[in-house]
Amino acid sequence: MPELPEVETVRLTLLNLIKGRKIKDVLFFYDKIIKNQTTNDFRNKLINQEIRDMRRIGKYLLFDMDNFTLVSHLRMEGKYFIKENLDELSKHEHIVFVLDNGKLLAYHDVRKFGTMELVELKKESTLESIKVLGREVNSDDLDVEYLYPLIRKSARPIKSILLDQHIITGLGNIYVDETLFSARIHPERLGNTLSSYQVKKIIKSAKAVIKKAIELGGTTIRTYQSSLGVDGRFQNELNVHTLAGKKCKNCNDIIKKIRVGGRGTYYCPTCQRNYNSLVIGLTGGIASGKSVISDWFIKRKVKVLDADKIYKNLLKTNEIMYNEIVDEFGQDVVKDNKIDTLSLGKIVFSDKKKRLRLNAITHPYVIVEMRLQIKSLIKDGNKLIILDVPLLYETKIEYMSDLVMLAFAKKETQIKRLMKRDNIDEAVAKTKISSQYTLENKKKKADIIINNNDTIEKTNKQLLNIYKELRSEGYVI
Repeated sequence: MPELPEVETVRLTLLNLIKGRKIKDVLFFYDKIIKNQTTNDFRNKLINQEIRDMRRIGKYLLFDMDNFTLVSHLRMEGKYFIKENLDELSKHEHIVFVLDNGKLLAYHDVRKFGTMELVELKKESTLESIKVLGREVNSDDLDVEYLYPLIRKSARPIKSILLDQHIITGLGNIYVDETLFSARIHPERLGNTLSSYQVKKIIKSAKAVIKKAIELGGTTIRTYQSSLGVDGRFQNELNVHTLAGKKCKNCNDIIKKIRVGGRGTYYCPTCQRNYNSLVIGLTGGIASGKSVISDWFIKRKVKVLDADKIYKNLLKTNEIMYNEIVDEFGQDVVKDNKIDTLSLGKIVFSDKKKRLRLNAITHPYVIVEMRLQIKSLIKDGNKLIILDVPLLYETKIEYMSDLVMLAFAKKETQIKRLMKRDNIDEAVAKTKISSQYTLENKKKKADIIINNNDTIEKTNKQLLNIYKELRSEGYVI
């Protein structure tokens, strides 16, 4: 079924070929496609009308003429083709517009579900089918102020809500699956359990998915193909849709297929967990003030899982990991029969290859332990969990959290803090900071950004506002 990107591809393709052409005649081979007027009336109004523009509202194509707008809905498999003559027509081309250059604009629809309707020029809003449409997915009007109340008051699965064209126009089955995967939200999660931050993430993800799909010409799956044989390339970018049984690109778990609201639905059970708790991944950079944020939540009895503490504990308790580190880096990293993290740190901070090797040894153990502890905390009834992971993006494990909170500070601020904290010179501070992704890059990906450039009081104020919002949604008591 054509969705918004496919319809937009049709519009852009046809516009270059038919703009400025006049309609000399209209041929009907299946007239039930024409709605609310006779075929004679439809034909007479269009003869000698010039096609001046083509627009799109959701999945509707709008052909603007001199005096009329032709509103066309492609439904399941509608397509438009340019044909040279009548001999080229197939049995599935039901409405044919004869153009003044002798060519034919043919509407092709195997299932005959598509519709066409004429209204006065740019008066499409008078049609009930257009009136009831929600805000378009790639418009600036689709924001959290509009969408959050509609989602929050609904007890339907989020997949069904996003497919509802009365709420959002232009999101179909393929792109809802891809949006929810990007937003890390299970398709069966009920709307009234989602936070405003998760709704923001849905909007951000949906717009990014649709933008990329339009750039690539949409998605060609099974029988649908856009006009003139133009195939979309977004099917090469799919993360979950139609990929049941394949490994997830993020976590290597197996993608599953279920039915939600009667629609085939694809998701990753690890990246899109179905629970009513909220796991926030807290990250930042060296000397970005992340520990201030972590301590703030701890003081309010929020459960905080510290990846560094888990790592250090595993150094003491996991004999296999301990032996792998010693085998790789030698006895120089051992002190009193324990891994000396300072000695190890001096080795890896100045050598990227060694740092990557250490990560390859330790991260799998840390990730397994974090997963186990998250599952245990959720089972114990914790609604809000903070996952404190300095290298969340570097290790590509943001999928373990529902949202990412970033402690942000300018690079100059980081350098000054690190020099003071560790009593090191500027060159060493810069080397340590450059060993991680820049905070500017992390900022582009984060869902919640805490500005840590100023005083602790200002940081606390930001955190309190977030805390109040989460409390109003039932995530904290």
